[in-house]
Amino acid sequence: MHKRMSHISPLISEPQSVALERVQEGKQGRSKQGVQPPVLKLTLLPLLLDIEQTMEVLALGKSKIYDLVENEGLPILRLGKSIRFPYKALEQWIEQRMQEIA
Repeated sequence: MHKRMSHISPLISEPQSVALERVQEGKQGRSKQGVQPPVLKLTLLPLLLDIEQTMEVLALGKSKIYDLVENEGLPILRLGKSIRFPYKALEQWIEQRMQEIA
């Protein structure tokens, strides 16, 4: 090698060896089964929401939701003694209210 190249080659080879060591260190700690493909999780809302789910979806408290049912026509579905909130109807109710405001 030339004198100039001897000064450059340590600078070039050093980062490569450091990078190679990092890759090898990573391989030592993992088994072949350690690398998993990402898992796609779908979260679906139920068609009918209970009060707690409705509170979370609308970001409102229980009293306010019951107030909206009594005074503002928030849609509910009665199933025996249970009250459920149809998700699609809630979306439509909100869209209707937004159009009334605009």
